[in-house]
Amino acid sequence: MPILSSTNYDANKVGPVLEEVTAGIAAAGVTGPTGPAGGATGAPGPRGASMTGPTGATGLNTGPMGGFGPQGAAGVTGPTGPTGLAGQAGSAGPAGPAGTAQGILGPTGPTGAATGATGPLGASPTGPTGPAGITGLQGPPAALGATGPTGPTGTVVSLFIAPTSDPHVSGRVWNNNGVPTISAG
Repeated sequence: MPILSSTNYDANKVGPVLEEVTAGIAAAGVTGPTGPAGGATGAPGPRGASMTGPTGATGLNTGPMGGFGPQGAAGVTGPTGPTGLAGQAGSAGPAGPAGTAQGILGPTGPTGAATGATGPLGASPTGPTGPAGITGLQGPPAALGATGPTGPTGTVVSLFIAPTSDPHVSGRVWNNNGVPTISAG
């Protein structure tokens, strides 16, 4: 796209146009000489006007009220409340009517027959002999009797039987085919 030349650029197009110029110079590979160093920083400019603009006009009245929204979901059922106190006992009801008078006595029954005949004599009044009682518990054991006298002291007979082979212990006796021999160790 060719770069347009104008003395009255649109402020919104200055940036894109500069980018096109820079891209064209970079594509040509031409680098201009370094410009002279700028002077010292200039004096501060005059203070500008107030940055706050005038207050805008008041807007129109509040718009019309919107329609009602859909009904929300039902809330969770709350916990069961505590059981109420028991009510007071009711007052006693009125007394019932009095009962009827005592009934009339019936007529006396007939007199019974005369005393009956005596019954036969019973069996022997002595009953059979009961079983034998349980044997009583055994009594505790009796104390030990006195120790008897000590018998006569017996005769001690010492009998030594020597081994039939050399024990290889110095001073020990052994039986060498019937000949007592003292081991040399």
